[in-house]
This record gives sequence, structure tokens and C-alpha cells, in this order.
Amino acid sequence: MITFYFISFIAKFLSVLSFDIFRIRRSIILQNLDIVFANTKTLKEKKQIGRRSMTSFFSTLLEFIVAKRLFPKAKINFINKQLADTIFKQNTGAYAMCIHMSNWELLCHINAKTYTPVHVVVKNIGKGFVAKWVENVRKHIGYSLIDRQGHLSATTQIFNAIDKKEIVGFIVDQKRPSGEHLPFFGKLASTNNSLAKLYLRKKAPIVPVIIKRTKPGCYDVIYFPQFLIEEDNSIEFAQLVTENTKRMNLQVEQMILQNPQEYFWMHNRWDLKK
Repeated sequence: MITFYFISFIAKFLSVLSFDIFRIRRSIILQNLDIVFANTKTLKEKKQIGRRSMTSFFSTLLEFIVAKRLFPKAKINFINKQLADTIFKQNTGAYAMCIHMSNWELLCHINAKTYTPVHVVVKNIGKGFVAKWVENVRKHIGYSLIDRQGHLSATTQIFNAIDKKEIVGFIVDQKRPSGEHLPFFGKLASTNNSLAKLYLRKKAPIVPVIIKRTKPGCYDVIYFPQFLIEEDNSIEFAQLVTENTKRMNLQVEQMILQNPQEYFWMHNRWDLKK
């Protein structure tokens, strides 16, 4: 029988194998950690963070594979839940600002179960049977998938979800070829500005939230104060998007520093080559 503890054991083994022996993405991970922590942490400490980040990645992957059976058994401790309660009681719908930290798939399940359906724009993982299986699991755990290739545009589907007073989840720390190059931990990084664009067209509260493992099968879900978009009628739309996305990067920095050991450091946002 697969348990959270068994997954944790296997994930630790795989992280040592990949990070220390085969050194998969190790140079990218340490390069990213150098940008963020510079001389405030030793190389040994950065390696420890990198190794634990890999453990978190493998834990998330393995937990997802058996999500239908394991997710309902997860023990959740909410931190600052009153912040989310206050927003969702307004019955306006909401944008959830999320990042690649710990088991973000489980985070979707928890919010869908606790509050209201969660709509997410997702990329297809794999092809054929694999893609269909992943889609099926995500639907089972609480995703309402926004199909980029559907008969309605992704934007229309997002706005429809807000109109239904539901949640639209955004992973805002992804690198995008069409994104802006904005400061992130003091260095220009490819930045997704979609959330600011969408908010300025369809307003709803923005709720920053992360998830953190405390031990196998136990998680903290941490809500942050509502992110407030600053508006100024004297500024053009594109500049408003840029300025608010810069502020979102500062929010993301704060979220990452809450739990750097479980952040997805393999994703190199600071590589600005096309």
C-alpha cells in the first residue's frame, strides 16, 4: 500500500540520485539559488535547499500519480484562513495567485473542496493516453480545466468562471516567451503578466496562497493578504500592467522565501534568451 511516508522515502532517494549523482539540472538550481541568496547562504546550504527542492518535486509527482486515493487522506492546517474566508464571503469570485511550491496540485484540490470550483489554464502533459489520464486525475481532484483550444477563448472561459463566483487559479511564476522582462530578486526575469491584464478587464479579488509540507501527508496552506491592483487613469493600460506585475514579482518573492526548500528551482526564469 502506497502511503505518504513511502512516497517521501522514495522521493528522497530519487533526489539524491538526480541531484548528487547524475546532477540533473543541478547547475541551474544552484545558479538560481546564487541569484536569490548570493552570499547570505553558504554553498553547502544552497545544496541542501536544492536537494530538498528535488525531493519536493518527486514527492509532488508521486503524490499526483496516486492522488485519487491519497489526497483525501492529507491533513491540512490552514494559516490566515480568515483572510480567504473574508474574500470568498463577498461572493465575487476570485483569482488565486499561486506558485510552483510543494504540492500545488493538492492546493487546487483543497481550495476546491473548501470553497468553490477552481478553474485553471493547464498545459497538456504528454500525449494520447498519458495526457488523457492526467486530465482525468485533475478533474477528479477539483480542477475545472480551461481549454486553450476550446470553442471559447481561454479569456472568455476565465471571465465566465469569475461571473459564476468561482476561483481562477494562476501559477504566476512561469517563464513565458511573450512575457515581460521585469525585476525578480534583483535581476531581470521573464515574467507572466496575464493576471494583471485580466484583472484590469474583469475585476475580482486576488488571493496569494502557498502550500507547505510539514511532514509526509501533513500540509500548511498559507493565505496572504489580498493583493491590491493599483489603478491610475492617467497611465496607459500597458504601463499599468507592467507596474502591477512588478509588484506581483515582489509578492512572489515573499511567498518563495516562506519555503525555499520546496520551491521549484529547476525552472530558469532568468534565462532571457528567446
